[in-house]
Parts: sequence; C-alpha cells; structure tokens
Amino acid sequence: IVVPRSRFAPVKATSDLLAVRSDAYVLGDDFQLALAPSRNGIPPSIELDPKHYKMVDQLEARVPGKAPSLKDCEYLSVEGPVDFAGENVIAGKVRVINPAAAPAPLPPGLYKDTIVTLPA
Repeated sequence: IVVPRSRFAPVKATSDLLAVRSDAYVLGDDFQLALAPSRNGIPPSIELDPKHYKMVDQLEARVPGKAPSLKDCEYLSVEGPVDFAGENVIAGKVRVINPAAAPAPLPPGLYKDTIVTLPA
C-alpha cells in the first residue's frame, strides 16, 4: 500500500510530533490531518537536540502550550534546552542555540532565516 504524504503524517520522532502539533498541519472537516495547503506537500525539516527532546515528556516540557508557528518554516534546528511558545513564529531556515545547561525561553516574535543564540 502506498499512501501519499498528503494523506499521512508519520510521527516517528519528537521533531515529527512538534510539526504535527503546529500550524504546518491542519485538521480537515473529515478529521484527516494534512499539511497546510501553503506547504505544497512539503513538511518542515526539524532537528531537535536529542539530549533535550528525545522523549515526548521532554518535548512537552519545552513546548508546554501551543506549538510555535511552523507553517512557513523550511528548516528548524534546536541545540540545547529551549522553551517555545505559541507566540514564536518560525519562517525559512532558523537555528536556535542555547549554550547553557538550564532551559531558556525563546522570546516571542518572528524568526526568519536567522541564527538565534540565547544568552547563557
């Protein structure tokens, strides 16, 4: 059986779960989960630091409420423990780095085609 990506959103890692919980995916009237039409069938590419995001409970601790907006995200890389919120909008290619061992929040706002290094 071959199921097109437009009808199937595999969740094998917490990075996939973050994408599915964001606005990059929409729930249709038929309760089918699909990529937002603006994504043209291409999901965002997300790399989360495995030390801080490998397990679901770790992801939920770093994204406690609404997921950040990823509908315009091409690529997101996160290094270190970064706390996200629904007020974060990720667009284009973004890399977020927290060099500290303690979790740090990503301030609300739009992040587009940038590297963000949080203060240690």
